[in-house]
Amino acid sequence: MKKASLFFLVALSLFVGCGREDKPVATPTEKSDLPLYRTEGARLLKNECEWEFRGTNKMSVFGVDFSEPAAWGMDIVRECIDMRLTTDEMLQAIVDEARRFGLVVILTAFWWDNDALPGGKTPYPQCQLLGAVPSQDPRFNAVQARRRQIAALFKNQSDVWFGVWNEPYDWRKETTADAEQWLKDARLMVDNIRSVGADNIIVLCGNAMGQGHEPFLEKGAELLAGRKNIVFDIHAYRTYWDVPRTEIEKRLKALKESNIAPVIIGEFAANGDHPYLPIMDACRSTRTTLLAWLWGQYKEPFKSKYKSYCREPRNSGCSNG
Repeated sequence: MKKASLFFLVALSLFVGCGREDKPVATPTEKSDLPLYRTEGARLLKNECEWEFRGTNKMSVFGVDFSEPAAWGMDIVRECIDMRLTTDEMLQAIVDEARRFGLVVILTAFWWDNDALPGGKTPYPQCQLLGAVPSQDPRFNAVQARRRQIAALFKNQSDVWFGVWNEPYDWRKETTADAEQWLKDARLMVDNIRSVGADNIIVLCGNAMGQGHEPFLEKGAELLAGRKNIVFDIHAYRTYWDVPRTEIEKRLKALKESNIAPVIIGEFAANGDHPYLPIMDACRSTRTTLLAWLWGQYKEPFKSKYKSYCREPRNSGCSNG
């Protein structure tokens, strides 16, 4: 499994905007009464057009700069957030700067009390949320409370999405949570955000630390009953996704044809140390949104190949891009 390399990151400042001239940040232009970004069945929409994003995972709590991802042609970032220590001001700085470059931001719960951040006391890897059964984790209620605050802060700003819990459940298929447990936790976390009136897109991992997509097919329709704007997130790493392109396409097509919710691959490649070419090819052919792990750590030849992939023409049939 991947490890987030926190230790090579230098000392950070939470007051990222210091020394930079403040400029007003415009919110995205809506072209109808509907949100700019929303879901419809298995379709992920920008205005009325089905949209394929390409982007990266990022740790902007260690420094906010979206100029290079934007220059690569990326239009989405998945941000690692500490649910105890990342302040409203820091979240707003991340969103504002991403918005200047037209990037959607997924604010994802990654850490609790990370000692790599000012005031944090919990070392890596204990500060991570991954591998846990969310509703059984002792941090669950506190994470949920903070999530309500964040949801209220960005309520109905459709270019801000909420990743509720990074890579939950045991990574082994034989011991990971079953689909019933996944559904129970998903309902709690989705309804928690909706309780403050936020209709933003919510992004949910499956089981097996994000590599398991089966709960989406088994219980996704039950989750979506009476709920909307939910996206399913797959983390395509070696353990379960080192398979031929045809098998990856088969899995992605089954999810699309179920018409439950859109699916994205929210992590893949792990800097180039995990399979990537079959995944990129399968996402291209199925028009599946794809985000790589982790910005600033890509190795060659993956770095050049993914840069080219992000710069490829896409969404060419859309007039509202």
